[in-house]
Amino acid sequence: MELLLIILIPIIIWIASIYMLTGWDKFNVFFIANGILISVYVCALIFGKSIWPHDEYGLGFLYRLAICLLSHVLIVFVFAIIKNRQLKK
Repeated sequence: MELLLIILIPIIIWIASIYMLTGWDKFNVFFIANGILISVYVCALIFGKSIWPHDEYGLGFLYRLAICLLSHVLIVFVFAIIKNRQLKK
């Protein structure tokens, strides 16, 4: 159950962020830039194995990936809240 919540909460926050920013005129550019940024995160984590010590079972990789994506989603969510308030004014 907890694993399901860990997976669903970032997805729900991500969807809420998209919903709040749909009225913004630069939404498409923002969405593409965030997609590129997330791709860079994931590529750096996958191919940057020489940065971190040996991770036999891959749990460190999963932890770093989850923290990276969750922090990105939370930062975008805060930005979406701020931008949504500015758009309403």
